[in-house]
Amino acid sequence: MEATRAWTARSLDADEDEPASPGVYLDAAEFDAALRLCDESLRRTGYAVVADGRLADARMRVAGFGMTLARLDIRQDAARHVDALTSMTVQAGLGSYADWDEATRVEFLVRELAQGRLLLPTEPVSDPTVRDVFDTFRMIARIPAGSLGAYVITMASCASDVLAVELLQAAAGVPGALRVVPLFETSRDLQRAGDILDALLPLPWYHARIAGHQEVMIGYSDSAKEAGRLAAGWDLYQAQEEIVRVCDRHQVTVTLFHGRGGSVGRGGGPTSLALQSQPSGSLNGSLRVTEQGEMLQAHFGLVGVAVRTMEVYTTGMLEAQLVPAPDPKPEWRACMDRLAADARSAYRATVYEQPRFVEY
Repeated sequence: MEATRAWTARSLDADEDEPASPGVYLDAAEFDAALRLCDESLRRTGYAVVADGRLADARMRVAGFGMTLARLDIRQDAARHVDALTSMTVQAGLGSYADWDEATRVEFLVRELAQGRLLLPTEPVSDPTVRDVFDTFRMIARIPAGSLGAYVITMASCASDVLAVELLQAAAGVPGALRVVPLFETSRDLQRAGDILDALLPLPWYHARIAGHQEVMIGYSDSAKEAGRLAAGWDLYQAQEEIVRVCDRHQVTVTLFHGRGGSVGRGGGPTSLALQSQPSGSLNGSLRVTEQGEMLQAHFGLVGVAVRTMEVYTTGMLEAQLVPAPDPKPEWRACMDRLAADARSAYRATVYEQPRFVEY
């Protein structure tokens, strides 16, 4: 641990990455193995009371926080990946990736993922946005895997958007590829989320890659800004239903990642009610939720409040599992369709078609 702390301090002070020397803990499982050996030794020699004290606390913290306290997600717009791959295919003499249709892109990406030939360019790239994408993937390859969580694709709109990130990770030589999470946030993409997954999950390479589990992020802010709160809420509800149906059909479990903000207009509100209002089957024992910066203090600023917040999440999940909400009746759906259509029209007439709204 002393070697790990010293290496961490040097890395923070250095301008460039310092390779980890032997004996430095980068993997939580490796560190816990050493703690477990201490635990076994204490118990075999009659010091269980010591093992149940600070050592047990340390092991629980390692289990909860790993070596890094919190894993960072990487997040980038799908269009940036298209630009990066276009740069690579043009340089390799394969044509312009941006000009290909969806079927051609998917065929190319699956073939390259299976063969592993395409690598990130070694020569400097003139376009700063493309260079930024390449630098990000090189950084992912250097950082210890336990420091990073998921790679979230903003504005994902097709199956190739997911495969593109998989190929860029492979081209960068990422040793433990991050799980790739499409983010559906516009009304149109939410309505097409099921079709996108239906095109992605049957691909043999991808099905083997995810090992039976898919994570999908749904966005509240952009959908509400585009369609209004009520219409966006109905789009989100139906998108979750379709995502669950498609994943069930392909025998894949799904974790829905809710990109909620703090305000009601960005998906905020009482946590327990939000959990109870999810479609049946969408809370299949797992859930991810963003806690925006402005809400961290309110929900986790004091120990007692943090414990209460976790209790609300836990009991809400248990209740949703044990007493699932009934499926909406057909007449309820028809009513919601009418309400959402009227609400969308009224909202857009005010926000997008009223010339003085922005001034107001």
